[in-house]
Amino acid sequence: MVTAESRLREGGSAEVTDALVRAGGGASAEVASLRAESVAGVEAGVPSRLGCRPFWTAAMELSAEYLREKLQRDLEAEHVEVEDTTPNRCASSFRVLVVSAKFEGKPLLQRHRLVNTCLAEELLHIHAFEQKTLTPEQWARERQK
Repeated sequence: MVTAESRLREGGSAEVTDALVRAGGGASAEVASLRAESVAGVEAGVPSRLGCRPFWTAAMELSAEYLREKLQRDLEAEHVEVEDTTPNRCASSFRVLVVSAKFEGKPLLQRHRLVNTCLAEELLHIHAFEQKTLTPEQWARERQK
């Protein structure tokens, strides 16, 4: 069966957008246009205005190991854990634990700003980011629990 999306993959554009509007069953032209753009973008590996990136581009650009190494190097961290929590591979999500002496004497907001500054470029491509920042002393106490 030939669909609007398959025609788009083969190089259609305005014709496909019109087909998507008709197939949208009450969807506005703007929504259909975004759908067409999204399909085209996914095929090309480009993020759409809907914010969905194909999983292979996110995986190539951002990995848990890459983030772990960067945090460890830039924050001189003694311990870093990075968990990829991406549920459906549409947009990347990560949870991190960073233990660094650079956090000594700093309130939580300043610690998070240090992490955010370290990963400024990467955060542009991350949909959800959860972080826990501890000093070495806090980390030692937490491990004893």
